[in-house]
Amino acid sequence: MLEVLGAILLMFLVVTLGLLWLGIRIARRVIRNVRAFAGGFSGAAGGMLPPDPRWMKLSSHLDRRQREAARLARERIRAFLAERGSAALTPEEAQLMISCERRVPELIDTCLERCASARPNERCDYAAPTLERLVRIGEEAEAARAAIRSRDDQRLATMHRYFDAVATRDPA
Repeated sequence: MLEVLGAILLMFLVVTLGLLWLGIRIARRVIRNVRAFAGGFSGAAGGMLPPDPRWMKLSSHLDRRQREAARLARERIRAFLAERGSAALTPEEAQLMISCERRVPELIDTCLERCASARPNERCDYAAPTLERLVRIGEEAEAARAAIRSRDDQRLATMHRYFDAVATRDPA
């Protein structure tokens, strides 16, 4: 009888230690993924881009590939918003700027509100389509940023040519 009880206790101890070990590994992996995701948002001019709680919460409903797409979309939108003060901004780009500043956070918040009351398997049904739209907005923002920078570069080149002509004049 004591041998059976000892075997049961030993089995219980082994299973408990195994579950504890597995729990620690899973917790470390989750923490590492969250840190890697938050670290992927670095690269703001001169320093780190602080983690945005909206994007972090949205990422918790995404898989690794989708998290990378979300990081890229956020970075593209952030880079576009950095062109806010450009004189080369067209009315269409200004409208996109307003959408990126106001509507993108609203889109993410609305998605997160729906995910809050959804079952875990339903959350992906809200997060994935929202991500698709964020990726498209990010691509559009990147194209607009490239166009703005191109126009600003042309303006700078024109000014360079002007001052090159001014500097070559003979002051006599």
